[in-house]
Amino acid sequence: MFETIMTTLRAALAASALIAFAATGAAVAQDYPELTVTLASDDNTFNPTTSSVFQLAEDFGYYDKHKVKINFVGLDGTPLAAAALQSGDVDVAHITIDAAIRLDAGNDLPVRGFLSVGSGIPFLVASRTDITTLEELSGRSFAISDTGGLDHALTQALLRSFGLDPDLPDYVAIGAPSVRVQALAVDRVDATTVSFGTFAAVEDTPGLHVLVPADVLASRAPAQPKFLVVREESIEEKRDALQRFTNAIMDASRDFAADPELWIEAAAERRPDLTRESIERTAQFNATLWCVNGCMRRETLQASMDFTYSNPDFSDVPVIDVDSIVDFSFTDTALGEMGMVETTGLDSRN
Repeated sequence: MFETIMTTLRAALAASALIAFAATGAAVAQDYPELTVTLASDDNTFNPTTSSVFQLAEDFGYYDKHKVKINFVGLDGTPLAAAALQSGDVDVAHITIDAAIRLDAGNDLPVRGFLSVGSGIPFLVASRTDITTLEELSGRSFAISDTGGLDHALTQALLRSFGLDPDLPDYVAIGAPSVRVQALAVDRVDATTVSFGTFAAVEDTPGLHVLVPADVLASRAPAQPKFLVVREESIEEKRDALQRFTNAIMDASRDFAADPELWIEAAAERRPDLTRESIERTAQFNATLWCVNGCMRRETLQASMDFTYSNPDFSDVPVIDVDSIVDFSFTDTALGEMGMVETTGLDSRN
């Protein structure tokens, strides 16, 4: 399994390097500290969730404002992104907390999460309309990004929370969210778990419906599913770049949270396939999810780690605590420099 992941990873990294070289025209970069970051996505599709801040921070000049150069590498799913971090081919990976725990506790690679870009779970389960209960997923084809990806883990957690076999559906690994919903729309698969923003592209397709709404899935899943992770050994070497990156993302998140219309206009330009009404609904959902203070609350992260360890698949993984896998210094420094934003929910510091 590991050899297969590494072979795929090497091919994906080579392709990403060629694309990046062609896109820049071999231009000389600004004299800024640099980071190579993977978002566990192999395409450039604008996902209308708070994760869009990575692309919009570049579009709106926040990386230049904070004088950091970010090189994004496209990789298909959390397993490849985690493998790239493990091999040292990227500096930072946007991966699930359970993947970070496996790297640190399961594979003896000390890593640290240092920033989140979204609180809560913006995912739902969509299916063919003839599937009306989770039990009816038995034996039906269920599209996932890859085994161990966030959507796969969330689906299994959801089924487990209802006392169902987490392997009830017939999982089919077919890649990116946009690919999965299109496969659902043309009746190639029977169900999938994607963000509400991704589902918006096909929500009017006859024969489809939301089987599990986002609020229900969120109530049965970890509050903080993903964060940005760096190898512990790279922190001091890359500290300046990591801090600038943290500041840029938090700065952008604050502006989009404060001015939803700014985000709506950007999303409408990026996703002409979505209706204005759909984008506005998504913006309302996003309103409570922006990480204006970095979303690195100790109690929320601990709850997510406890949730991970409640999974029987983690019974053999050594138990570690929050301080073993999180570095709070970057968000603490950003808050010291930029101040605290009053907010509610999972990003409140009250």
